[in-house]
Amino acid sequence: MTPASVGVARGILRNASALFLVGLFAKGAGLIVAILVARFLGPGAMGLYAALFSVAVLIETFISLGMSDSLVRDVAANPSRAAPMFRPALKLVALVSIVPAAGLAIAAWFADQHDAARASLLILAVGTPISGAFVVAQAILQGAERVLALTWVTFLARIASLAVLFLAFFEGAGIEAAFGSRVLFHFLSIAAFAWLLLKARVEDPEQPHYTRELATRSIPFAAHKAIRETGLRLPSLLLPSAIGLAAAGLFDSANRIRSTVAMTMSASIVGLMPALARNAAGEAQGSGPLIGFSVKYMCLAMAMVASLVALLSKELVLLLFGGSFASAALPLQLLAWTQALNGMSAVLQQSMLARGAVGPAIRNSAIALALQGGLLVALSLTHGVPGAALGVLLSSAVAVAMDLDYVNRRVAALALGRFAIAPIAASALVACALYAANGTALWVRVLVALGSWAVAMALFRILPREELRFMRQLARIPGRKRKPNP
Repeated sequence: MTPASVGVARGILRNASALFLVGLFAKGAGLIVAILVARFLGPGAMGLYAALFSVAVLIETFISLGMSDSLVRDVAANPSRAAPMFRPALKLVALVSIVPAAGLAIAAWFADQHDAARASLLILAVGTPISGAFVVAQAILQGAERVLALTWVTFLARIASLAVLFLAFFEGAGIEAAFGSRVLFHFLSIAAFAWLLLKARVEDPEQPHYTRELATRSIPFAAHKAIRETGLRLPSLLLPSAIGLAAAGLFDSANRIRSTVAMTMSASIVGLMPALARNAAGEAQGSGPLIGFSVKYMCLAMAMVASLVALLSKELVLLLFGGSFASAALPLQLLAWTQALNGMSAVLQQSMLARGAVGPAIRNSAIALALQGGLLVALSLTHGVPGAALGVLLSSAVAVAMDLDYVNRRVAALALGRFAIAPIAASALVACALYAANGTALWVRVLVALGSWAVAMALFRILPREELRFMRQLARIPGRKRKPNP
């Protein structure tokens, strides 16, 4: 490991830390909304909210056409053209949003026997173009590295929308208030983002064909992102019909906590994207170590977070959602460990995308999605909500295996034992130990977690001396000279 490696790692950590704050507000607010729905309206309403929210997110992914990835790259390459890129992106997202907005309005017309669903669908129809514009503006601000403005606007808009939602529920509003709050957040944010992006005089004119070029380049990314996002939302779409709204609501309560944990992974992946892209462009000889270490430490970081969630799963569920959701504790443990696998898969797929291997990335994600759908239905019908969580875990394991195989054969040779097998085995050992400790006192579970991690680290040689030395270099303050030895 060279000084250049330390610089790359510091850049990744800097980008990931900044975007972590934005993700914290997003996922934290989403969890608060779920808690309010659960507390005020119960498990049945939670199941309906999960299903409609999943539809809203998938539509948002569709209308953005994968532009978020393309825009981040374009603006990062030429920050002075942020405003000229913003206008055609808005035009494109407004045009694409016509069809899904009309579809939601038609669905609301046929949902006349369920007032809450009908009102929610109408609100989502109105908010569809606003949500698309929010995604576009957020991507451009990220590319321009205006993270401070993005963070403050996001924070203030979410606080305002959550306050309105709490008052609405307190006054007796139904599930439609949650979707109204979401549209309000997007509207306040896009108003501030547009002002920030358009207030300055623009000297660089808009390129006449940029809208068409943006759409063309974004389609492969859109297909990949849509499949990945569908995989995250698939349980909320399938479980209501398989095991009922109440059971689906129990699953969603666990999944909400899991998705909050996932924000760490998402921020890290975005932080890794520039490094992987630069590496693919000019440093192919260093691809293996960069990808390998990224995979390893993503797995370990998410596994340590998962061990904390598993350790406190019962307490978290009771604290956030109440006693009626107590049976969601075991599914939460399974879903938390899924994130370690998902993190590895996300790094591997980003390395594939950085080298133009969009087709294989889409293929692997599609296979994992189909497998997850089958396992969700089969295992939820036989084992209920824990079976559904197990289905998600198994499909994630298959996805990691496929991605590892492709990257190792076609992208860069990896030391699979060191970078993949060892961290997965260590995580599995800790997961089994904590599962065996279910039902014991909290202090016993704490000792089990600490002891199992110590054994796993030693047994699988997770942190050799070379990597410990690298961590010390990484923690050293840049520019600070060491005192010479006397």
